[in-house]
Amino acid sequence: MKTRQVLAICLLLGACASSQPVTQIDKDTYLLVASSRWHGNEGVALQGLQQADDWCRQRGRRTRVTGSERSDGVIGVMPPKVMLTFKCDPSP
Repeated sequence: MKTRQVLAICLLLGACASSQPVTQIDKDTYLLVASSRWHGNEGVALQGLQQADDWCRQRGRRTRVTGSERSDGVIGVMPPKVMLTFKCDPSP
């Protein structure tokens, strides 16, 4: 595949999956909102969990989800979305 084609595919896929930056909402509680046109309802939930886990691991901690909400979205109009609240606990 040509370099331009690979770049175009990467940009296209990146535009279809998105997440807002992790936001601190309390002293030890964080919020992550993610959506994806490609992953479906279950996939976007897993994507959000992975992003929260990656965020905590970068800080040498482990993730504990404290709440979640999910919207199914509408095919072709609005992608499925997940909103996670989580804490980063000390690693054992």
